[in-house]
Amino acid sequence: MAKRVLIVPKGYFGDIVLTSPVFETLKRSSPEIHITALIPRQFVEFVKRDPYVDETIVFDRRGEFSGWSGIKRFAEELRAKNFDLAYSFHRSPRTSLLLWRAGIPTRVGYTDSLLSFLYTRRVHKTPRFHEVVRCLELISADLSNDIHEEVSSLTRSGPVPVSNFFSLRVPDISLDEVSATISGYLAAPQPFVVLSPGSAWETKRWSTRGFREVTRALVGKGYRVAVVGAPDDSAVCGEVCQDLGLSEGAVLNLCGRTNMLELIYLIRHAKAVVCNDSLALHLASATRVPTVAVFCATSPLFGFGPWKNRAIVVEKSDLFCKPCRRHGSRRCPTGTRACMEGVSSSEVLRAFDALALDDSKRRCASSSLHIV
Repeated sequence: MAKRVLIVPKGYFGDIVLTSPVFETLKRSSPEIHITALIPRQFVEFVKRDPYVDETIVFDRRGEFSGWSGIKRFAEELRAKNFDLAYSFHRSPRTSLLLWRAGIPTRVGYTDSLLSFLYTRRVHKTPRFHEVVRCLELISADLSNDIHEEVSSLTRSGPVPVSNFFSLRVPDISLDEVSATISGYLAAPQPFVVLSPGSAWETKRWSTRGFREVTRALVGKGYRVAVVGAPDDSAVCGEVCQDLGLSEGAVLNLCGRTNMLELIYLIRHAKAVVCNDSLALHLASATRVPTVAVFCATSPLFGFGPWKNRAIVVEKSDLFCKPCRRHGSRRCPTGTRACMEGVSSSEVLRAFDALALDDSKRRCASSSLHIV
């Protein structure tokens, strides 16, 4: 096994979380290797906390190192690091060119990467596998025999739910790293559920009507509800929270008011998460929080469903147009919004109730994934 290894995950935080088992798997296979991760600036502090990552390098794709001249400059910086091997989980031609230009002797990428001929080894990505397994496929050939067999077992029979190996990781966060708003919210004894109704893609958003109905029902069951999202989700979250007619403090709109550390901390302490196919889904998997995930235009069969937490996926699967695109669309191509409006709040609430089993039943159902 090479001594100095460079890992290039895809650029979104959810993708980086899904790549986290790769770091552990490589270290467990060859504890002596030095792992460096190439990470966008806004996520470096999170990856630095990973115990299996030895070094991080900031890659500013759109700033200092944009364009061909930027690639050449950055490639020279990487060349000076004397990497023996690089794994690229990114399909972009920029990454292919960068690693080739850096002169890294062994460069491993997927066969469907753009400019894939610049890699010295190309690995087929199996479409039906979960993204975690597809990431492990890329490194599988370089693992020790026993670890390689564990990865192979994933491809044959799927993940072992009770195993901690190949689990997703996010940083451990202390209470003093979160705001007074978050710490005060968590101090109250009443349990809470996190709702995440937003998404960058319109067709991945379940109806606000559905989220509103679920919110009222959860409050009726004795839960508080914390609504979360990025600043761009403020309109959607505001619509979910507006004029619900509930008691003061029953619903807290935290959209745009939490940083990533606070969001992770909040989800880790929630009773459950109700969300779309979005980052919140992966954070819930990483923190082992029960999750009801509504898949609208997309499908968990693309490989981005829940992973190793107790989770239920709810979707309207009998549509000729679903899935319309791998990542959803900006607007419904048929104009019907059937995948977004066709899932009822009663279905989502039945899924929630199934997750909220008593402790004895929960142990029996631990880590199961159901498709409704």
